[in-house]
Amino acid sequence: MADGSRGAALSAARRASARYRTSPWPGKLHLTGHRATTRPAPVLTFLGGDGCARYLLETPDAKLVIGCGLFAGPDARWRRNFSPGPDELHAADAVILPGAGLGQAGFLPQLAAEGWHGPVFATPGTAALLPIVLADAAAQFAEDAERSPFGPALPPFRAADVTRAVALVRPVEFGTLGRLDGAEFEFGRAGGRLGAAWVRVRAAGRSVLFAGPLGAAGHPLLRPPDPRPRSDVLVLAAPGPPGDGHLAGRFAAAVHRAVRRGGSVVVPVSAAGGAELVLTTVRDLMAAQELPRLPVLLDSPAGSAGIDVHRRAAAERWHEVRRDGVVGVPPSLVERMPDRSSLIVAGLETADAGRVLRQLETLLPDPRNGVVLLGHPVPGTRAAELAGGARQLKIHGRYVPVRAEVTSLGGTGEFAGPAEVLEWASATPAPETAFVVEGAEEPSSALAKALHAEAGWCAVVPADGERVLC
Repeated sequence: MADGSRGAALSAARRASARYRTSPWPGKLHLTGHRATTRPAPVLTFLGGDGCARYLLETPDAKLVIGCGLFAGPDARWRRNFSPGPDELHAADAVILPGAGLGQAGFLPQLAAEGWHGPVFATPGTAALLPIVLADAAAQFAEDAERSPFGPALPPFRAADVTRAVALVRPVEFGTLGRLDGAEFEFGRAGGRLGAAWVRVRAAGRSVLFAGPLGAAGHPLLRPPDPRPRSDVLVLAAPGPPGDGHLAGRFAAAVHRAVRRGGSVVVPVSAAGGAELVLTTVRDLMAAQELPRLPVLLDSPAGSAGIDVHRRAAAERWHEVRRDGVVGVPPSLVERMPDRSSLIVAGLETADAGRVLRQLETLLPDPRNGVVLLGHPVPGTRAAELAGGARQLKIHGRYVPVRAEVTSLGGTGEFAGPAEVLEWASATPAPETAFVVEGAEEPSSALAKALHAEAGWCAVVPADGERVLC
C-alpha cells in the first residue's frame, strides 16, 4: 500500500474508532443468565467465524480483543482481510492472543499498520513463534501479489507491518494473572500447538473462558490441555471429526503409492507447528522401515525456525512440552528440490498462498504424484477444494488440472476430537451459557446439541457479529 493510501486508511480507522466509542451499542443483544450486579455486565461480540478467532469483550473499564485472526476461505471472506480494521478492533485497549497461527493472530499486522498500538498479551511460546509466522506470511503474500497475472496486487500486510505488530507483544506465563483497567486474565495450556492457550477473563464479578482448538491427550510432542476452570460463560471452538487411529499407516501408504509410480508427494502444513509433527512422524516411519528413506524437503523457512523454537522449549522444559517431546528430523532431509521421488513439506496448510502453491502448480498435473492433506481444511480454501475432489485448481490466475492422487487424512492426532472436547468441557460444573465457535456449521451444531443432550447445558452457535451480555 502506498504511504498516502495507508495514511488514508489510518485516518479512516481513527475516525471509525472515535465513532465506535461514542455510538450506542448496535446489533442483537441477548441475556445469557446474567445476575443483577451494581455494575454493567460485560458485553461479548463475535467477530470471527470458520477458523478465525476474533472476539471483543467490553467490560465497564476496558475493551479487550481476544484473538485477532485473519479470515480464510471463499473470496468474500478473504476480501474482508483487505478492509480497514473494524471499529470494534480499533476500540480495543488490549489484544490477547490464544495462539500464533494466522487464524488467531494474522490480522494483527494490519491493525498495527492502521495505527493501533495497545499492548498485545501472549504466552512465551506464542510470542516466540509469532514473528516467524507473521514474517513468513508477509513474504509469501508479497510474492503471490507480485505474481498475480492481473498486475501487482495488494497483500494483506507487509514486513514493516509485522515489525510494528511484534513490538507490541508482552509475554505472560501460563498461570500468571495479568491485569488491565479493572479486568484480569490468565492463560491455561490448550495443547495442540506450542504456545496455544485458553484464556479466562474476569471483570465486573463475571468470568468468560475462551477455549480455542484443544490439543489431543495423545499428542506426541505436547502435553494435554489444562483442566477447564469454572466460568460464567464458555466460548468453545468446535472440533473437527475424529481421526480413525491409523494416520501413520495411511500416510505411509499414500507415500508408497506415489513412490511406486515414480512420483513425489507434497504435504501442506502450518508454519505454527505443523512441520514438527509431520517430520517427527516421517522420522519414526523411516526408523521402523515403514517408509523408504526418500529425500525429504522442508520448503518452509518458517517451519525450520519453528522447529528451532520447539527444540529450545524441550531443552528448557517449558510448561507445555512433554519430557520426551523432542522433534525428530528424518535422516534424508535435504535443502534443495531433489530430481527423484521425494516428500515435500511446505506452507501454508490452506494452500491459499505461499510456497506450497508453486509445488502444487508443478505436481498436480502429473498422475504419478500425490498430495496428502492433514486435518480438516477450512471450507472455501484450496485445500478444501482438493479434499472435496476438485478436478482443477486455480493457481496464479490459471486453472491447473488435478491428476495427482489426493489423500485427505482428516484428524492428525494433534487436536482433540468431539469426544475429548466434550469430556474436557463437561468435567467442570456447567457455565451459564456455552457458545460454540470457529467451526463449520455441522460440527458446531453437533457439539452444541451434545452439550445440551449429554450435559444439560445451554449451548448456542452464535451468529457473525452477534452481541450478548455476560
